[in-house]
Amino acid sequence: MLFVPADTERFLAKAGQRGADALILDLEDAVARQSKEAARQNLATFVPLLQASAGVPVYVRVNNEPELLAADLEAAIAAGADGLLMPKLDSAAQVVQLDADMLRLERQYQRAPGSIRVVALLESPLAICNALPIAQSSSRLSALLFGTEDFGAATGLESTPESMSVPAQIVALAASAAGLHPMGLPGTVAEFKDADAYRAVAMKARRIGMRGSICIHPAQVPVINEVFGGTAEEAERARRLLAVFDASVAAGRGAIAYEGKMIDEPIAIRARRFLQRYDALQLRRSRGKGVTP
Repeated sequence: MLFVPADTERFLAKAGQRGADALILDLEDAVARQSKEAARQNLATFVPLLQASAGVPVYVRVNNEPELLAADLEAAIAAGADGLLMPKLDSAAQVVQLDADMLRLERQYQRAPGSIRVVALLESPLAICNALPIAQSSSRLSALLFGTEDFGAATGLESTPESMSVPAQIVALAASAAGLHPMGLPGTVAEFKDADAYRAVAMKARRIGMRGSICIHPAQVPVINEVFGGTAEEAERARRLLAVFDASVAAGRGAIAYEGKMIDEPIAIRARRFLQRYDALQLRRSRGKGVTP
């Protein structure tokens, strides 16, 4: 999911050419306070334009401040946004209130009730402690996203894998337990010049259970697509492993040695799930469609 400042028309115009599976038009951190009204007004033009031209879901990150949130929600829903990225969620009660506010606006703007999805951004110690109740609080939720930089600011911790892996994995586990998509990096999201360093953090995220990430710069998109989408080589290895395992099962054996390791049902299940995600992603991309978390 690629962030695009909603107040910068030259970035908005090119957003659909970056290869991301979804776009986030940002009204929050990327937009100065004096520009928020102009950014909000841009939604009416650029949400439908990007949906049509890029063929990917378009989300809006709103401001979770009372003096800004109501207007942001109305503008996003009126513009036809596919979903919201909701920052600074600390409790399940906040999600329940958001759900009710969105339902009222969906009816007002003739959107199908409950159809607008929400990615919950968890970026404080309290949010991490409440990760599972938040994940289970609404059927609108499609993903949990770990907010590395704000979590670091709240705790005084540096945005490194050593300090961010535990809270990131808590988010990943809570999302998986609730059947949601786990997203985020256990390290800084700001690195866009050193692709190898960024890839290493993304690989760490994948190993602790994350299945995607936001990108704040177009240069990060191909790295995230590669790490979380999988490569053709990984898919071929998984297919070979399953072919050997399935032949073993057909012959009446439950496990078999393969490439120096014992392969049994849990390993086969993991390979099948990877291939399901990989094949679905390739099919969607071949049709020019993005992936909705």
